[in-house]
Amino acid sequence: MSYTRSKKKESNRRVLLLLFSLIIIVGAIVFYLYAYKPAAEQDKIHVAFKEALLEQDRAFFEEKMEYQGEPLTRAEALRFMRWLNDEKSIRGDAIAEVAKDRSDRTSSTESEGLFRLIDTGEGRYGFSDYRIELLPQRIDVTSDLQLTNIWIDGQRVGRIDEAGGLLTFEKMPGSYDVKAVAVANGETVSETETIQLTSSASIDYALMPESNESIAGQFDLKRAELIEIEVEAQTGHSLETIDSLIGQSEKKVLETLGEPTGKREEKWDYEQLTVTYDDGDVQSIVVDLDKRPDDLIALLGEPKEKLEHQLGTEWDYGQSFFESFFTFFGLETEKQFVEKNDAMYLLIE
Repeated sequence: MSYTRSKKKESNRRVLLLLFSLIIIVGAIVFYLYAYKPAAEQDKIHVAFKEALLEQDRAFFEEKMEYQGEPLTRAEALRFMRWLNDEKSIRGDAIAEVAKDRSDRTSSTESEGLFRLIDTGEGRYGFSDYRIELLPQRIDVTSDLQLTNIWIDGQRVGRIDEAGGLLTFEKMPGSYDVKAVAVANGETVSETETIQLTSSASIDYALMPESNESIAGQFDLKRAELIEIEVEAQTGHSLETIDSLIGQSEKKVLETLGEPTGKREEKWDYEQLTVTYDDGDVQSIVVDLDKRPDDLIALLGEPKEKLEHQLGTEWDYGQSFFESFFTFFGLETEKQFVEKNDAMYLLIE
């Protein structure tokens, strides 16, 4: 009987030893797969960066890259990734730069190039954990015309107030369309430059026309055409159509513009215009041009003077401009540009 019990105890010890060994092996595998290996991969940021580019892994750029202390947004990550993949030579330089910075641990103090590696201090098991900081690149813009508005990819970033003046701003590396818009002798002029921003860049715009043979009436005519375009773009109706409603009944307005979005006392509000009535007939129409004062200056130039108006501040462009307006469109109503709360409106009466 004692011999049987001894063999049973020895068998139990073997089972426990085997189970303990299995637990150690499984634990080691889990540790390697979910702790040691990820930590080692975090240290090899240059390899992960290259793979993320080639595989178009947007999540990597959102998680591992930042600009001015903030993680890249989804749009920024997609834009940056697509830019590098479209520009193969720049992509090769970028991959090489990350690899160089990774091999030179002191590179985190440098401020040149596209990137700066940042060791977060969260690495484990002797490995480092890196983030990639995109370095801001400076753009210097000059123009030979005063009041030149500068736009980047459709967004206004500033204005050069004086001819020969300098506007400086910073953007993250990438491809940008830089547009300059100004008014020369009453005519709107513009020029667009596409830049690959891998380092500081300078753009010198020469917007002044070489000759000045046009007469003032021609400038006024072109400006009138621009206003016609803006009104139709905002309201969906031609300026002639809107102008024809002055003095008309509510029924005529409904037939032409449809139901208003809102009604107040003697006023009907539409998306980009307001109709005011007097005894049931249209007295005036105010069109929201969706323009700031600087935008209207870029479109029409500086007004001759600014006057007080019951709705805000009237911008007076002179009689010749509005005479051209009436001649071109065959209109006889009074029109005024009014500034109110940093927005521009066309008042038709």
